[in-house]
Amino acid sequence: MARPPRIQFHGAFYHVIVRGNQKQAIFIDNNDRLKYLEFLSRYKKQHGFILYAYTLMRNHVHLLIETTKAPLANVMQAINQTYTGYFNRKYHKVGHLFQGRYKSYLCDKDAYLLSLIRYIHLNPVRAKSAKNPHEYTWSSHHVYLGKEDGLIETDKVLRLFSESPSYAQRLYKNFVEQASGVERDESIYNAINQQIIGDDRFIEKIEGIMETLSKPLKRTSLNNVMSKVADTVGISEKDIMSRSRDRRVMFARHVMTGVCREVGYRLVDLVPLLRRDLSVLSRWSKASENNAEQRTVQKVLKHLNARLQA
Repeated sequence: MARPPRIQFHGAFYHVIVRGNQKQAIFIDNNDRLKYLEFLSRYKKQHGFILYAYTLMRNHVHLLIETTKAPLANVMQAINQTYTGYFNRKYHKVGHLFQGRYKSYLCDKDAYLLSLIRYIHLNPVRAKSAKNPHEYTWSSHHVYLGKEDGLIETDKVLRLFSESPSYAQRLYKNFVEQASGVERDESIYNAINQQIIGDDRFIEKIEGIMETLSKPLKRTSLNNVMSKVADTVGISEKDIMSRSRDRRVMFARHVMTGVCREVGYRLVDLVPLLRRDLSVLSRWSKASENNAEQRTVQKVLKHLNARLQA
């Protein structure tokens, strides 16, 4: 099934899951975890997102993020690329550390904020990395119990329990621990269109937002994508489909695969149009995640979405 385009807007609330490539470890020692938290802090200041919860496991990460200035794609690209560079230099490795496209669920914050925080903080218990959430060092559970780390903003959450900070912490602790022996609730991930968690009212709200912003849920044709990429980059469609190795032509191909991925096409869908095999298209798709390519991908998507709304 083709992956749907990400829904991104100011104030969007996401549960993000980032996994190691082929389930490999992304943290070898505690210094790696400290470095990841350092990068989280750096890009939180730069991009202004709100971080409600995190858990760092051996081969994956859970983040609960509300975006403000920058879209989620920019936030995660910065974090993932910077940490990958650190990891590869330290351990003398090359290539991709993380597994392809990270998962992100757009969630109804009003309905799911508390349950998602509990879900994320109980992840080490379910994975048998700890008997209780307070025994696991590498999550934000401790911050909700009073430890300051400069990353998590706990006030909004704790006030849902009580206006008294100390009493709110006790109620929060009981709320989490009451579910520590309960089987994981999979119903929380009955996602609509593979990425939206919420009821019909929430879906209608998102549709209304997307009507006034971008509208990526409606997929345009491959010919329209090709035309808009060619116009944006300033080369011909013929050049994109040619065998040329010119730098600008290769850049356009990377952008083409990146845009197609975001609007929901599979790489196999591009084979007859670009006349390349899947291994080549896969390399182009990875290259589309670079900073310059991503900026152009977003520009093309903006033009395509404007056309869909016209």
